[in-house]
Amino acid sequence: MLSGFISLIFAGLLAGPVDEPDTEPARPVLIELYTSQGCPLCPAANEYLGHLDAREDVVALSFSVDYWDIYGWEDTYARPEFVDRQRAFKQRLGFSRIYTPQFVIDGALEAGGSQPDSLLSDIATRRMTLTDTIEINVNYHGGGNFTIDIDGHAPFDEAATVYVAAYAPGWRSVDVSAGRNAGRDVRVYNPVTALFELGQWTSGADSYGAALPESRAGVFFVQGGPGGPIYAVADFRRTMDEASDR
Repeated sequence: MLSGFISLIFAGLLAGPVDEPDTEPARPVLIELYTSQGCPLCPAANEYLGHLDAREDVVALSFSVDYWDIYGWEDTYARPEFVDRQRAFKQRLGFSRIYTPQFVIDGALEAGGSQPDSLLSDIATRRMTLTDTIEINVNYHGGGNFTIDIDGHAPFDEAATVYVAAYAPGWRSVDVSAGRNAGRDVRVYNPVTALFELGQWTSGADSYGAALPESRAGVFFVQGGPGGPIYAVADFRRTMDEASDR
């Protein structure tokens, strides 16, 4: 009953304030959903994440965690390093515990999966405070190979970390046969399948190479230390789509 109620909350917001904004943001905001196929409230949060991804000012990813596996179903996308990433946000942002479903907004704010109104407010807040002066150019060379050129400077003096997250674009359905969601066809949106650290960056021009397996897209992002804010984001899938249209 609670899961259905949360689904109605999300559905009621879909036609309203998540419409695309009137002004272009400096760059898209990275929304990370921490989720599990064994979590009863997570399917509704994934549905909402998929709707948010239609906005031009959002890049949306889901990170599956493994701490629900103890209830009998092993999440097919979960990785221990994704839990480590969530714990780093906990330490940096100061929330009391890690949980699902949880949204992290550009590494700077967090919102519970049953608080979509808070999530929308946090996205607007983050957009208003963006002062990044980092330029990213993504070049696709075919065969899943990319070159990412970055230039500019981070807002703070600490070294930033450069990442690429490989993900399965769009919806993925999983028939869950055990655990808290036993018997459900659970849909997951843009699930991350691997997270790679490409190096450290402080300022100036630099280039990075990335290769993505077939059927995978990627998000390149620059982050201010473990659990820190996001400074720059580029979605490889969108770059590839734009290149194919020219």
